[in-house]
Amino acid sequence: MTVIRAKCPTCGEVDMGPDEVRLTVVRGGRGSSYGFTCPTCLLDVEKPADRRTVAILVSAGVDPRSSDTSQLETFDRDAVEPLGHHSAGPPFTIDDVIDFHFLLLDDRWIEESLAEIRSR
Repeated sequence: MTVIRAKCPTCGEVDMGPDEVRLTVVRGGRGSSYGFTCPTCLLDVEKPADRRTVAILVSAGVDPRSSDTSQLETFDRDAVEPLGHHSAGPPFTIDDVIDFHFLLLDDRWIEESLAEIRSR
């Protein structure tokens, strides 16, 4: 199981599973946040989340939620189409990770990618 380490203002560093972290993503990347209930002192903690933090939490298994309260839904991982057989292409390299990192910084690329996925 993935362990997510966060900092409680009262207890310091605490470890949690992905299901114990709430992630709210704001369209455009500014104003996103994550929160959790400290497993030690039960304090509700809310912190800002930049794009990097959002990407890390999603990759760790946290389900993001939209900040648009009219469409507040949990991310459905089963709705994402698999990429295919693992041997369908060359091995994933650190250069691929770096390229993807820069794509995640591009709002236009993200919006176009999401629009393409929604149109399927």
